[in-house]
Amino acid sequence: MRPLIAVLCGTSTTRGTPLQVQDFARRPYCDAVRRAGGAPVLVPLADDEAAVRSAVGHAQGLLITGGVDIAPGVYGEETLPECGEIDPLRDAADGWALREALDRNLPVLGVCRGIQSLAAFLGGSLHQDIPNHRQSAARNVATHDVVVEAGSLLARIVGAGALPANTFHHQAVKGVPPGFRVTARAGDDVIEGLEATDGSFRLGVQWHPEDLAPEVTVHQALFDALVEAAQ
Repeated sequence: MRPLIAVLCGTSTTRGTPLQVQDFARRPYCDAVRRAGGAPVLVPLADDEAAVRSAVGHAQGLLITGGVDIAPGVYGEETLPECGEIDPLRDAADGWALREALDRNLPVLGVCRGIQSLAAFLGGSLHQDIPNHRQSAARNVATHDVVVEAGSLLARIVGAGALPANTFHHQAVKGVPPGFRVTARAGDDVIEGLEATDGSFRLGVQWHPEDLAPEVTVHQALFDALVEAAQ
């Protein structure tokens, strides 16, 4: 049996009527999990901690996907005007799913908002707005380098040194949570990689490897590593 990878959903809109709101995850995430030999299972949003935790608890790994901004109150800050759209249900689901995964020692991969969730929900903080990290090029085009620290879990997966990546975010990790360390940065020092210091598979990246993975195997390797850790 393929290991189940819980893939957290976002919503298509947080401002429509209840009948208009759709839970979704972009297909490239699930494609990358399937290519790695895993079976992606979508976890819809709900104001129901037991339901979210139960869904994650039946999986063997967790993928925290990208999405809207995390409410600054999660990490104890006032909301600045530059902060974008937030979704209380998504914030709740990320927090519950992450707690379940940690309680069960499941491998966790966070992408874009996912790395920010690792920081915000585990005792770190975020920059609410940064410039020059939202490319106009297509999602499958690498437009800048991130520098990966040698000796890290991330380096064992994608290699140390400069790695071409894409960029679609305006928030980023500011305060590193206890038990984590920075393992990659962009040229302007923005944090691009975060991982647990205890050797467990709790890894976050700020770029979107799922969009590069079909053509660049080093980005697919992140999903391969998640599925391997889940087996």
